[in-house]
Amino acid sequence: MNKIIKQKHGFTLIELLVVVAIISLLSSIVMASLNSARSKARDAQRSESIHSVINALGMYYNDYGYYPSSPVGNSDVLFSDPTVVAALTPKYISQLPTDPTNIVPYHYYTAGQNPAPVYAIRIQWENKTPCYVCGGSSSCGSDLSGSWGLSVCK
Repeated sequence: MNKIIKQKHGFTLIELLVVVAIISLLSSIVMASLNSARSKARDAQRSESIHSVINALGMYYNDYGYYPSSPVGNSDVLFSDPTVVAALTPKYISQLPTDPTNIVPYHYYTAGQNPAPVYAIRIQWENKTPCYVCGGSSSCGSDLSGSWGLSVCK
């Protein structure tokens, strides 16, 4: 008597579930790495944006001997005050930057001084603590009422 042996072709449900679990684990690791790279890229964009604003403010200062003033006693969201925008664009910078995420915008401070001998720009990083970039003095806090400039960007 000949016995017919049937060979099974295909995968069992357990094998398929194991493969799906492995793929999902690997994809979650890759996505975490991509998110980290994206946040570092946004921080690099912030750094470049602020560098271009610092150059524009420096050129403005060279022409006038002071910096554009922010509203009295307030910080100006960089740069929503029409007088600051008009002072810098388009002569010193073509367009003022905005934060890549627009969640926490840059803030421009002159401590309500008009004309402003100093300024500070507050930057909210994703991978570092928030800090200030200063112009017109070596320390943000010394010339700006001592109330801000707790952390100077490096």
